[in-house]
Amino acid sequence: MTFSKSIWLILVVLFLSFSVSCALVTDMYEIQVRVVDDDGAPVKDADVYISFAKNTSSDSKMSSKKSVTGADGIFKVSGSGNGHVSYGATKNGYYPSHYTYDFPGRADTSLQKREFVVLLRKIGNPVPMYARDTVRSIIEIPVVGKNVGFDLIAFDWVKPYGNGEKPDFIFHLERLPEVSRKNYAATLTITFPNKYDGLQKVFEQPRDGSAYKLPRFAPEAGYEKKLVLQESFSAAGPIKLNFNFRDENINYIFRVRSVENDGEFVKAMYGKVLGQIDFSATGSRTAKIYFKYYLNPDYTRNLEFDTKHNLFGELPDLEKIRQP
Repeated sequence: MTFSKSIWLILVVLFLSFSVSCALVTDMYEIQVRVVDDDGAPVKDADVYISFAKNTSSDSKMSSKKSVTGADGIFKVSGSGNGHVSYGATKNGYYPSHYTYDFPGRADTSLQKREFVVLLRKIGNPVPMYARDTVRSIIEIPVVGKNVGFDLIAFDWVKPYGNGEKPDFIFHLERLPEVSRKNYAATLTITFPNKYDGLQKVFEQPRDGSAYKLPRFAPEAGYEKKLVLQESFSAAGPIKLNFNFRDENINYIFRVRSVENDGEFVKAMYGKVLGQIDFSATGSRTAKIYFKYYLNPDYTRNLEFDTKHNLFGELPDLEKIRQP
């Protein structure tokens, strides 16, 4: 072996050794987890945990530490890892909560300190609802350029496009005659048939936090009569109007089938949409709609779903909603 080849081999070995040692480096963390309820009060006797991710020579593994909170709702723990942690808490009578966090880079010292707050929301009054994830249902708008009502209880378009009776959401689609991934332009407008119907956006991260998302009760006011979703693609690049309707933090609360007397609001049905209302005109002569919705038919503002009593009855697994 020549001298240059020997030097090259040594450099390769040193580089690989350095890479492995860097991959296996861990930082120390000192963490306090504080468990609170809806009012910010500490939760006693909650089962709390935190897991530290640690790199191995081939992948990473999680190392967990668990405890039960005292009267102050606090769990203090130290551990080591690569900076990725997951943590959460559970307790009977509360919805479970789970979070993840990535520490930003290596610390100046060998110890990083931080407090994490875990929200445990009490289980209140879950009620039966019509709840469905339409992502696999293939809801295809029947016509372009016309208002078409969709019945959330019948889960069908209203006549003459289906067997639905009540137009809870009215969809109006405009699109290019031909669309492709390089040439796409479509606008979906959602309106409502009754004076006090409407919807409003609610911003909440869909993954981390309590298993129960959004407010427990629908607001009494603030509903908008129209939602416009538009997206286009061309050689000039994507154009999105109104807001980024693919933003995963956007959710909705809606009011439908509102009843009035002498012009005054009397009652309505309320519901929620977890995540966005999405649509796609590619691969369709019109467009397909995707959303995950809950509708409470009891004419109260309660948005807390009893997952054991879905009024749709038995659904395919992909259409079932397991979140309250």
